Amino acid sequence: MAIKEFTLSFLADELKDASFVAWLVKVGDAVKEGDDLCEIVTDKASLVLSVPCDGRIVSLFAKKDDRLENDTVLLSMEA
Repeated sequence: MAIKEFTLSFLADELKDASFVAWLVKVGDAVKEGDDLCEIVTDKASLVLSVPCDGRIVSLFAKKDDRLENDTVLLSMEA
């Protein structure tokens, strides 16, 4: 398996920026595509982003109240 980084634009390309609320996974978790990943808030809505593929969480980079711009790396996964 390879380590892949996932960005806000990959997970939700229609967003330009958002505030990070919380992770719904932790480092080491085995996840499946479509599982709930994290919560973010935009100027229009509160959203739950989904895991993009099956794998294992290696690193989580965002923290509560971080301002996320498009292309911000959110996490890395072994996928």
